[in-house]
Formats: sequence, structure tokens, C-alpha cells
Amino acid sequence: MRRTLAVTSSLAVMVSLVLTGCSNDGKKSSPSGTKSATQAAVTPRSVLAEAKKTLDDTSGVHLKLTSDKIPAKENGLVSGEGDGSHAPAFKGDIAVRIPAAGTINVPVVAVGGKVWAKTPLSPKMAPIDPTQFGAPDPANIFARNGGFSSLLVATQSPKFGDKKRDGKDIVQIVTGTLPGSAIKQTLNFGDAGTTYDAVYQITEQGELRSAELTGAFYKGPDDTSYTVEFTKYGEQVAIKAP
Repeated sequence: MRRTLAVTSSLAVMVSLVLTGCSNDGKKSSPSGTKSATQAAVTPRSVLAEAKKTLDDTSGVHLKLTSDKIPAKENGLVSGEGDGSHAPAFKGDIAVRIPAAGTINVPVVAVGGKVWAKTPLSPKMAPIDPTQFGAPDPANIFARNGGFSSLLVATQSPKFGDKKRDGKDIVQIVTGTLPGSAIKQTLNFGDAGTTYDAVYQITEQGELRSAELTGAFYKGPDDTSYTVEFTKYGEQVAIKAP
């Protein structure tokens, strides 16, 4: 009887050891609350860099721009919407404010360093200088170097904000500041000597969903905000000069 009990006890110990080894699968468990090396490497700056790469790599994208608090007495870009590629090229509509004429909507094509528009003074597409309307060459926004994506990696002191749902996607908010020189290079207006606040929304797939830029774009007591939304990543965009 004693021998039987001793054998049974030994078998129980062996089974326990085997089961313990199987449950660990040869891996050491991580202390509660620790992060993997990959998770630890995710920073606001790395998220912005990934968003720049995603925007630079896409074949085409749809853009929508809106504004808030443009001074009534200033020529200014009010809104815009259209499709762009890294040719760089753009086709769509922009709305500009001209104090003497109010806000006018202008169909625009921009490619090859030139901009054409159908203005109230021209029933057909004709070459224009967009700076006369207080607007940039819209194609330059899609340039890989010096375009909108360059603002992402030029952002200073980026910080994570909240996460929120945008349709079916979860977006990470990243905040920071931008030097006026970077804004001036990309948008061709603003004050190169000042600083602008930036708020980005970036999806878990690394797509820049929106960017809100706020600061002294024009002279006046109030700051102006521009919000740029990017959708339809990967669309095929073919744009030719008119």
C-alpha cells in the first residue's frame, strides 16, 4: 500500500510539471502593465512620420478645405474641394474672398507648375496667378517635398491627444505647433515669422484624416483656422492641362 501511494504521488508531480511547461510554451510571461518593444516605440512623431509616408505613397486622394474667421477686408482662400495626385496636380473648385466682389467659386486645374481657372471674367479656362486671389497653387499641396505632407514632420513638440471615432475608423489626435516658414512654403500665405497651432487626426492605418491649422494667417484681431480633410486614399487621378 505504501509503494502504491508513493508511485501515485510521483506521477502526480510529473504530470503537474508537464502541464506547467505546456502552458508556458517555453515563453516567459511579461509583468503586468508592461509594453512590447513595438508598442513602446510608438510616439507622436513616429505616428506623424507614418502619416506622411502613407500620404506620399498613395496614388491619389480627395481633399476638402474649409476655413473660419477670415477677415472681411482681406483677399483670402475660403474653401476648396477636389482630387489631387503627386504629379503634382489638382482638379476641383476653390472659393476665394475678394472684398470688392465678395466670395466667388472658381473651377481650377493645376498641373505642370501652371494654374487655369474659369473666373467671372473668363467663361473658359484661362491661366491665372493664384496669389492674386490669396490662394496657393493647389497642386503644390500634393507635392511630396514641400507639400502638405511635409507639414507633418515639420510639426514641433507633437503630443498625443484623445482617440475618437470617425465613421468606421478610430482616429488618434496629435497636437503640436508649426513654424510660419513651413506654412508659408506650403500654402504661399501666412506669416513666416509666427507660429501656428496644428491638430491632426490620424487613423490606425496611418492615414491623415484631417488637419486643423490655426494662427495669424491674415492681419486682424482674430486667428484664422483652416481645416483640410483627406479621403479616398488610393484613387486614380488623371489630370491634364485644359
